Amino acid sequence: MRQLLIPILLTFILFSTNTAQASFGTGIGITFPASGSYTKAPNNTYAALQFEQITEELTLQERQGRLSMELKVSNNGDTPYTIDHRNGQVYDFLITDKNGKKIWQWSDGMAFTQALCTTTIAPHSFEVYTAELDSKAYRKIKDNAVLATAYILDTPCRLSAKLPTRTASQSTPVMIHGGVIFGNGRWVDD
Repeated sequence: MRQLLIPILLTFILFSTNTAQASFGTGIGITFPASGSYTKAPNNTYAALQFEQITEELTLQERQGRLSMELKVSNNGDTPYTIDHRNGQVYDFLITDKNGKKIWQWSDGMAFTQALCTTTIAPHSFEVYTAELDSKAYRKIKDNAVLATAYILDTPCRLSAKLPTRTASQSTPVMIHGGVIFGNGRWVDD
């Protein structure tokens, strides 16, 4: 069978209407993005400090157009940490512009008791203080707001962090792949 197949194949090649042609050429592959797929996502910001047996942590988060601020005060020591306050206000948050000018303060418009009070944080424990700007209030100051400062009143520490900013994050764009062929041969189907 094999002996019969080879002469038939040679006859087909020799008497075929299409003759074989030799050519040379080269090709270049091309890939380019058809669409940029960028989203703007806010960065959360964070700052911390340690003073004696106390660690303070400030976290700022932008979610759904709102700004959430959290001050966590941890007592890392083996004895209670006690702060005597001149009135009922224990903590505050402040937002300033690039020149340090106040544009928002959590305690503005609030009334606090005028009696002396005390805050005590147990050993190896913590307290969390929060404030939130709703989307309407945050939108009003957002373009000028640069720095948030949080602090426990009647202590020597103030902790500041830059407000979250929106940064472009790239997801996978749509890509188009193609090729260009250069050469000296016939490239048309017969």
